[in-house]
Amino acid sequence: MARIVSVVTNGCNPDPRVIREAQWLSDYGHDVEIHAFDRLENLPSSSEIGGIEIIRHRVGLTPYGGTWSTWRGIQHFLDSVKKSVTKVDLLHCHDADTLPLLTTIDAKRTLFDMHDLHHTWVLRDRPNSFIRKIISGRMKKSMLKRAKYADSVITSSPFFSEWLLSNGIQSSPIENRIAKQEILPMPSKLTIGYFGKIRDVNSFEMLFEAMQSIKENERPKFILRGDGVSQSRVQNLVSKYPDLDIEISGQFTHEDLPRLMSEISIMFAMYPLRENILAGAIPSKMFEAAAFGRPSIVNQDAPVAKICEQESLGKSVKWGDIKNLVDTISILGGKTVELSCDMSHQKERFLTVVEDLRI
Repeated sequence: MARIVSVVTNGCNPDPRVIREAQWLSDYGHDVEIHAFDRLENLPSSSEIGGIEIIRHRVGLTPYGGTWSTWRGIQHFLDSVKKSVTKVDLLHCHDADTLPLLTTIDAKRTLFDMHDLHHTWVLRDRPNSFIRKIISGRMKKSMLKRAKYADSVITSSPFFSEWLLSNGIQSSPIENRIAKQEILPMPSKLTIGYFGKIRDVNSFEMLFEAMQSIKENERPKFILRGDGVSQSRVQNLVSKYPDLDIEISGQFTHEDLPRLMSEISIMFAMYPLRENILAGAIPSKMFEAAAFGRPSIVNQDAPVAKICEQESLGKSVKWGDIKNLVDTISILGGKTVELSCDMSHQKERFLTVVEDLRI
């Protein structure tokens, strides 16, 4: 049995990918603990999920986003982890902001888990900022340099693995798929859902414009579950569409998914076309929805459309094409899909990567 430490710079409350992979390792017989960052200092200092201990570090209030205080808070968090973790058999670093630990913690083997293109987030709010472009470029260069210190690298998308390979780094894609679930009955009214982090406003504005253009007696309902840096901005946007049936609530857990999926007919998974999406990010909500039989609407001009349509998990829509979005809502309404490739294959691939590390 190996001692494994996973590190993630969110509160893991929960982080489905982090928990899922830790559970796979634990079920395989390893001793696993997760070190997480309680940025807003509003979570339990420790908790347990499936026998896995989550240790949350507090180093001062640290906002999400590409700010100086965010960067400084993450450095303090990494220092706190370094002080509390002794020698381990495997250090599992989730995302690029944990990579400095590869060379500061005494670990027999190291695994870098690239969830997304971390350097693109600093550009989210101000993509044309000259200073932020410089910072993003330095973050990218640092990530590629540090990733080469890892004994093995995995990603959340085959397209990210291709991106890394173009930069000289081999990796294995482990997608965020879940186990196939029961196909639930559809709600009586056509309902579109979005479950997850609220990081932008533009995609919701496009959806609301599409809903507004649909005849009132045929107009779908929209349910948004989640929180994030743009939550208040989306709530302000909702107030501009008093004629739409929109329901918003905060955080949820994956134990809530069956109930939440029973409330919707279609999952909305479109995002502004920034580098992270264009390079191959795959919204996990598409797989989660398909596991319960729900189709998704995704970006047409992005790699996710290839998986969505090849596996018949929904349809893609060109960004900004309101008419196409309206037509797609009509086409997908009442239809079910099947997640033919679920979590089991991803688990096998992941455990093979770990076995090859010989910890």
